[in-house]
Amino acid sequence: MFSFLFSLQGMSVAMLFSTAALLPTSRIAVDKWAEKLFPDPVDCAFAEGGLSYNPDDKEILINNLSLPEEAKQSLKAMESRISATCTSNEGPPVVVNTVGEYFGSRFNQFSLPIYALNAGGGCMSDFYYSFTFPEKAKTVHDNILQRTGKDLKVITESGPKREFEEDGWITDYGTYSKYTCSMIGYG
Repeated sequence: MFSFLFSLQGMSVAMLFSTAALLPTSRIAVDKWAEKLFPDPVDCAFAEGGLSYNPDDKEILINNLSLPEEAKQSLKAMESRISATCTSNEGPPVVVNTVGEYFGSRFNQFSLPIYALNAGGGCMSDFYYSFTFPEKAKTVHDNILQRTGKDLKVITESGPKREFEEDGWITDYGTYSKYTCSMIGYG
């Protein structure tokens, strides 16, 4: 009887090892549409075209941007998660809870401008885009530097307003960080 139990245990160990070999050891691939949208994190402003959310038609507008079809599909897939409306002439940007990767750092939110002619009397937010990362600014900075060679400025939330020419920067909020790309001055 002892030999029977031993052979069963041996089989269990063999099954355990074979099962472990079948399980993936790498991270699940995440969508990298953000890298297609902003391939240069420092000089990130669009040469032409734009991207905004239109609450009149409840859709993300992709105007004259040359993006791969898969990146456009990823952006369009977010529309069902947006419930933004206009209430005045100026409003905050639209924040979408979504998961993706930007040059080695995973984000959990994407913010984009809102623009409408009819809803709530019409509205428009500043043309900023941002990704929120649940990791420190140094990690986001170092990942971008390692993968692109671009050395983004890091500012603190409580620090002075930015005083540099780059369109893209990282804001350090302590326990999380935000990459921002500004299109102000390009409209």
